[in-house]
This record gives sequence, C-alpha cells and structure tokens, in this order.
Amino acid sequence: MKKLLLVTLLFLTTLTAKTELKEGKYSWFSGGSQAYLTVTKKKNNNYHIVGECLYGASVAGSPNMGDLEFSAPLKNGKIVYKYKEYKFVLTPNKDGSFEVEDNANTAIFGFNAQFNGHFTSDDLPSFSCKKASSFVEHSICDNVQIARLDKKMARIYEMYWRAFFFKDNRKELEKTLKEEQHTWLKKRNKCEYVKKYKSCLKKSYEKRIKRLDKQLNHLWGYDD
Repeated sequence: MKKLLLVTLLFLTTLTAKTELKEGKYSWFSGGSQAYLTVTKKKNNNYHIVGECLYGASVAGSPNMGDLEFSAPLKNGKIVYKYKEYKFVLTPNKDGSFEVEDNANTAIFGFNAQFNGHFTSDDLPSFSCKKASSFVEHSICDNVQIARLDKKMARIYEMYWRAFFFKDNRKELEKTLKEEQHTWLKKRNKCEYVKKYKSCLKKSYEKRIKRLDKQLNHLWGYDD
C-alpha cells in the first residue's frame, strides 16, 4: 500500500512539473517578427496574460502589430483563450519555456499578426547557457540583469538586420552592421579583464542597445 502511494505521489509530481507555468516575461523573435508575453499567476490556478506582437518586419507594408490581454485557468496542461474567431493555446514545457498556437488573420491583430511560437524567459540570454564556454558567456548566464540585456540586444539586432529589406544598398548595410557587431563583441569580451566585470558588461550592453535603437528608428524614419 505504501509503495502504491509513493508511486502515485511521484506520478502527480511529474505531472505537476510538466504543467507548471512560472510568472515572468517571455518572448520569441525570428525573421523580423517578435512577440512578448507577461505571465502573472492568480488564484485557483488562473493566469493573467498580457502580450504584444510585432509581425513581419521584413515584408513590404509591415510590420503588423497587435496586443492581447486575458485571464484563463491552466487546465489539462494548457491555457486556452477564445474570443470570437480567435483562439490562443499556451502549452508549458518542462524546461520553463512554453509553446503558443494561435490563428492569425483575425480582426484582432490585423493581417498576419500572431503570437504563434516558442517562448523562452526574458531572464535567459539569447544563447543556450548549456553551451556557454567563455568567462563572459558564463558571467552573462550567472546574472539575470545582464542576461535580460543580452536578449534585448539580440532582439533589436535581429529586427534591424531584417529591416534592410527595402533598401537598395541592403548588402552594404548588412556588411556594415555585421562588422559593427563583431567589433562590439570584441570590446564586450574585454570586460573579462576588468575588476568590476559585471558593471562593465552591463554598460557595454546598454550602450549597444541604445545605438541599435537609434539606428533602427532612423532607418524607419521616426527618430525620437
């Protein structure tokens, strides 16, 4: 009887681990599209979801933007939200990430704006910490604040790279951006030899993000 009870408890623990969803900010970015979701846990296994998506920045006439806000329970390992013809399904993964499936082309977001994708925590950097090999990479993985900056920088870099689609001198712009990023990475890595290396990394990322933001805004013609 005790053995049966232990097996049952282990099964329930495993089931809970599969369907656990942690509070926090999550995102994905790929091919000039981005989506962000903030997850807040409420009572009775209910979750409040707030999101924003920017879709198709590398396609003429874009990007398309949309936002989303709702509360729904985590039931049978999923969060399901429906509004008219729109359906949103969130499925948590064991590693803390989650998958979202939703139908685009609805009046809510406009043409092709969607959240559909693999979301990872914004507390993690843009690269896999399991593959971290250098001092700087391990330092980024060990500090949530710097990890967040790394992911933010990677999102802006991706968006800027994809936004060249309408430029006649696209190849030249891509080459320049790639060289700038390579130069910045070399400077960032020198933080390893600075006594206050965490502060050095933080400042390096903040400076790079500010520059990329300015360049992207100028490219799209709406400088602050």
